[in-house]
Parts: sequence; structure tokens; C-alpha cells
Amino acid sequence: MHIETFDYPLIHIPAGEFTMGTIPTGMRKTDPEEPQRSVQLDAYAIGTYQVTNAQYARFVEATGHPQPLFWTEEHLNAPDFPVVGVSWNDATHFLEWLGSLENAEYRLPTEAEWEKAARGTDAREYPWGDIWDASRTNTSESGNKRLMPVGSYPSGVSPYGCYDMAGNAYDWCSDWFHMETYKYSPAENPIGASEGRRKVIRGGSWIARGEFAARCANRAAYEPIQAIHSVGFRIAMDDE
Repeated sequence: MHIETFDYPLIHIPAGEFTMGTIPTGMRKTDPEEPQRSVQLDAYAIGTYQVTNAQYARFVEATGHPQPLFWTEEHLNAPDFPVVGVSWNDATHFLEWLGSLENAEYRLPTEAEWEKAARGTDAREYPWGDIWDASRTNTSESGNKRLMPVGSYPSGVSPYGCYDMAGNAYDWCSDWFHMETYKYSPAENPIGASEGRRKVIRGGSWIARGEFAARCANRAAYEPIQAIHSVGFRIAMDDE
């Protein structure tokens, strides 16, 4: 599939409730995802695809911002691969730059917005349903041992039409990560804690074990200054 390298298509997610988090099973450690609860979100828009190397290159060339780590590594640096090796801080600088060009208020998605876009409203385990299927995404089980072009797995698309929300590269989210966030955060438009040490990442990656990491509810985190070879990002914005 060819993706226009300088286009940023967005999926519009309607306002409404969805089921966020996980019901504990006793078979795996899912404490950060509990309790499962109903969350109400306002309408918003989120990237159909992750930001690519080609798209990020425009930002580097225009601003002199440092190149991402790993841009010399062949298994990560193709133009239509999702950009990785960018920190949370790098991602927010990119979105500010892009917004200034297009007169738009771009931002990272909250983890609640990310999860709704990934799983829809039926509390499914993966973007495509409840049964793990390694053929629908790029994780360690795929055997690719590299990133793949964005949009390479149409059978793994989310209910709203977002690609690569399970595998390929994790997405940075805006929220600070806390183990017990779900016990205390509001049920309407949660945005996470006001401070913390690590930022949330969502979605699994090309090196992660997808059956667990690529679940829609799975939560992980890195410090916002860290640039990881399995973490990228996608655009979000408020929707009027």
C-alpha cells in the first residue's frame, strides 16, 4: 500500500462512552489496567497512520532539530516506516511545528483517546477482535525483525479505521504513567496525573511479544527524554 508521505489523514472519533481497561483474570499481571470502567470522551481526531520517517524529515530539515536515533539503521529508516528513536519531547516539538504550518492545534492523544480509537466500544482485546492473530500485525511473532511500512496490515485495522495500533511501533501518549491511575482518574475525558516520571506508550511493537503487549488495554511507559527504537507517535486534535 502506498501512503502519501506528506499527508496526515485523521480519523474522527465521535463523542461517547467506551470500555477502558481490563478485567483481572488471575492468569497475567494487569494491575496498571485495572479496574475496567466506562469512560466518556468528547469528540476528537487521531492519525490514521503513525508519523513516518519521510514526514519527520521535513521537520528536521525545516527547523534543524536533531535527527532521530537509529536513522542510519536499515531495518528502521525507510521513508514509509513509522519514525522511531524520537523522545516524547521530540514528538511534541514536531506537533507544535506542524500545527504552526497548518494553523491547527495538534497534540499527542491521551491514553483514553488512544484506547478508544484502538478498540472501539465493545471492549475487544485487539483492534480486530478478541482472538490473537499474529498475521494481522508486526510483532516479534511475525518474524520480520524490522519495522514495516505504515498501513501494511489492513486486516489489523481498528474499528474506526486506524492502522498499526497493535505492533510495528508503540505510540507516545500525552499522559504521565501511574500504576493506579484508573482507580482515581475521572470517568469523563481523563488526562492522567499532573506530574510523574514516565509517559505512557501504547500499542506494542516489532520487537514485543504481541499476544500481551499489542492488546488494546496494555499500558507501558518511558521517560519523556528517552528515544527508543520501538516507539513512535501519531497526531491527535480536538474535534469540533
